[in-house]
Amino acid sequence: MQKIWWTAVAALALSACGGGEDAADTSANHATNADTLRAQAPQAASQASLTASPGSIDLQLTSGATAVAELALQYAGPAPNRVQLVVEGGVPTAFAPKPVIESQGQGRFTVRLSTAEGLAEGRYNGELKLAACHDAKCKHPTRTARIVVPFGITVAPKSDWQTHQGNAAHTGYVPVTLDASRFQFAWEWRRAPGGVIGAINAVVSEGGKVFVTEDDYFSNVSMHALNEADGTPAWRHDFGRMPGLNPPAVANGTVYAATTGHSDTFLYAFNAADGTQRFRAPFETQWGHVLAPTPSDGQVFTNGGYYGGGIYSFDATSGARSWLQTAGDDDMSTPAVDGRYVYHYSGLGLEVYGKVDGNLVASIPDPFGPGWGYSYHGSPILGSADHVIAFSGGAFSGRASSSVEHYDSRRLVNFSVENRNTRWITQQAYLTTPALAKGVVYAGRNAPKSLDAISEATGQVLWSWTGTSSDSEFHRNVVVTDNLLFVSTDRAVHAIDLATRQSVWSHPSPGMISLSASGMLYIVEGAREPTGRLIAIRVR
Repeated sequence: MQKIWWTAVAALALSACGGGEDAADTSANHATNADTLRAQAPQAASQASLTASPGSIDLQLTSGATAVAELALQYAGPAPNRVQLVVEGGVPTAFAPKPVIESQGQGRFTVRLSTAEGLAEGRYNGELKLAACHDAKCKHPTRTARIVVPFGITVAPKSDWQTHQGNAAHTGYVPVTLDASRFQFAWEWRRAPGGVIGAINAVVSEGGKVFVTEDDYFSNVSMHALNEADGTPAWRHDFGRMPGLNPPAVANGTVYAATTGHSDTFLYAFNAADGTQRFRAPFETQWGHVLAPTPSDGQVFTNGGYYGGGIYSFDATSGARSWLQTAGDDDMSTPAVDGRYVYHYSGLGLEVYGKVDGNLVASIPDPFGPGWGYSYHGSPILGSADHVIAFSGGAFSGRASSSVEHYDSRRLVNFSVENRNTRWITQQAYLTTPALAKGVVYAGRNAPKSLDAISEATGQVLWSWTGTSSDSEFHRNVVVTDNLLFVSTDRAVHAIDLATRQSVWSHPSPGMISLSASGMLYIVEGAREPTGRLIAIRVR
């Protein structure tokens, strides 16, 4: 097997002549082969082809790590053992400049690409363009033997749970392998009694602390920072009497949370270490609520708008407003963000904005006619290259609350930004906030009760888990790791082994789930309405 190293130049030639009988050619008959190849060139141009398996690249890694993609390429056409490959336009900058190619002969190649070192957190989408050629310097690729391989790379924080569904892509995916036999109860914390609702929101974690905000209606509310090791208080910030305090987000040593309600609508930022306030930035709502802000690359994004449906971008350090876009009128949302774009479901479709300037890039209607509502209760989810998954239509919880679960089940739709259309919509309607990893979407439904693994490519159900005999319904959100999936029913939180598709662990308290870098599984207790209790399970 011959190994060739790629060099990143404007047009990158890969000399990959195979073995077999051609490998035994002498210099005397080499010219004859070259003449034959030139004679065959017109035939190659019309008949040759190049295919790749898989047809796209999807990599997920944590900040500071690298990942490797492997492609199997097949050239079909004349003189397969004399073919060379060219990367047209050079190796994309998201990859290291020297991939490896191995030739198995007969036009078969294996290509391995490593991600570039030091990629910033976010989503990287692009295309790898390959072509085949027969001439010595590979200056004239065969016209028909070309292929474009789309790629997507998600660089997540180091397993810290930063925002809604963990990361700016809102996938609910944590790249870690866990041993369920080692799970142990660690501690619990309860909000002090009082208020109208007496609830707590979904939590986030960073740097050995977990951050909790109280959810109430025109009551005195606070943010709490707890030490992950034992649940003891690290600091607390009291907001006073507020119409609403929403779920927090955290990134790079700063905790964010929004208060909402007419003149009390602000995005707050605090030092995660000691609770010192860093800024208070105004934005607009009436009596709406929002999901956790989405921090990304020095910006922080939040849902808002006087009539709902707005997306605000703020400088993550100073709180200065960068831009505002409005579409739709739904609250209880947060945008998804990658390295280039901001994604917002408006109630009528997917809106895509430039991350830096807020300019509209694409507006893709949801063809399944959901219509505007009042609340969305969700966010777009960024999957493989050019796959954006979202609930079709809005939902309603019946409470002025950012922590109470919605009633409505909805179908999931897959948007293509590149083609400005949709690929599929699921046959079933789902209640739980989905998770997405490695080309599979996981979501729970209750009519009938089933946790489904759904193909990201086709929208078809790959397999299902229906719960135990004591479970009546699925609730809240799904979290997935490399080997386990966590889901809440009305009775418990289960860990499902992705290989056996069976529950291998459970805790008898349902609720909202998150997983921290410190190895804590958090459950905000309450299948539909939080009880004010936070449970910590040590999972590693």
